[in-house]
Amino acid sequence: MIKHLAILLGASLALTGCGNDLADLQEFTSQVKASARTDIEPIPTVEAFESFEYSVSGLRSPFVEPEPELIQDKMQQSRDCLQPNFARNKQPLEKYPLDNLKMRGTLGSDGSLWGLIEAADGALFRVRPGSYVGLYHGRIVAVTTEEIELEEMIPDGTGCWEKRAAHLMMTGEESELGS
Repeated sequence: MIKHLAILLGASLALTGCGNDLADLQEFTSQVKASARTDIEPIPTVEAFESFEYSVSGLRSPFVEPEPELIQDKMQQSRDCLQPNFARNKQPLEKYPLDNLKMRGTLGSDGSLWGLIEAADGALFRVRPGSYVGLYHGRIVAVTTEEIELEEMIPDGTGCWEKRAAHLMMTGEESELGS
């Protein structure tokens, strides 16, 4: 019995809180509406789309493989142009891109100067003119106290290669590796 009375008393208290007095809620709503900003940017104008007709029906589709005869002609043309020596053994610094290599110093005298190159993994290598560096068959042309001059071979997309000059500059950080 006391249990029923407690439940009835709790229910009546809960229902008395549900009165019809909404004046404070209506007042708050009107304040929010009065202080709200109603400035909306205008919708941008959309430019008219101009279509064009793709009229290259006589050319090869870029989504279809070329005919074998065209590939053979291109390969025969590329045999007479500049090519790297693929038969030579790769040197250790040829597995690193030039971005991951830093010149850290030099060893020797002006007559025979060796360069010190640090790879991204912290390994230190000694190089001289004629050594190969980088991913693009970069051959060291000269070593000075300020930089290492390279000559890379870059593919031109037709099976031929072009030479390009590159440099590894001495980094600004001081190290105890030599100067």
